[in-house]
Amino acid sequence: MPRSTARRSVVAAVAGALVTSAMVVPAAATAAPASAATSSAVSSSVRTAASSGDVRWVKWNRAPVTKKRSSGSRTIARPDDGTRLRVLDRGRYRLKVRTPSGTVGWVSKKAVTATKLRDVSGTRYTRGQVALRKDVGARSKIVKRVHLGTRLSVRAVTVGRDTNRVKVRAPGGATGWVSANRLTKRNVWGQLARCESGGNPRTNTGNGFYGMYQFTGRTWRAVGGKGLPHRHSKSEQTKRAQILQDRAGWGQWPHCTRKLGLR
Repeated sequence: MPRSTARRSVVAAVAGALVTSAMVVPAAATAAPASAATSSAVSSSVRTAASSGDVRWVKWNRAPVTKKRSSGSRTIARPDDGTRLRVLDRGRYRLKVRTPSGTVGWVSKKAVTATKLRDVSGTRYTRGQVALRKDVGARSKIVKRVHLGTRLSVRAVTVGRDTNRVKVRAPGGATGWVSANRLTKRNVWGQLARCESGGNPRTNTGNGFYGMYQFTGRTWRAVGGKGLPHRHSKSEQTKRAQILQDRAGWGQWPHCTRKLGLR
């Protein structure tokens, strides 16, 4: 091969290599951003999945779940106390949730709690004077105070690590939270009434004692009663007996409260 021809072949080969190299460099440069974008997308996906995995429990009985974020939107579900809701999105005052049945809607943040709850039913009685509180927390606002032995309907209980709070409904409809150790299954007023009068609210012994708890007329009127006890309902008589016990203790029924171990 002539020298000039060989020189041209070498130049051509070098030029081809340079062109190839120039074509490869941009491709490599664009590969890095694509990888970063993919990593960012995966990271974003992970954060979204983590945030959407949150759960809440209903603390307002039959809390309204609305179709849209606005509280004035149409109500599409009313889950009971203790219902577990999965959080899908968050607004300033409301959460987008999915109910156990699959319904998706919005609920007030005030209507739910991060404390695990279980929906229950049953009856309990207070061990003493008890304050029902608005929220699960023991220092929440007091909704109502009730007397010793008040019959309460149980609505929900806390579960998991914090198992000492119970949601109850009091006579008259007020609902609130109370410590579990302030409740008992023992119906002391039912026991006392059975001991005093066989539990008959119409009892009139003819010796000046009346009703389930054997009030005298004078004592009955001293605790706000009208007329005579045996002419009123069981709930009214129990209410007045609770007031009397608050003021003067169990000594007003010396025989039966000693027999029942109340003093």
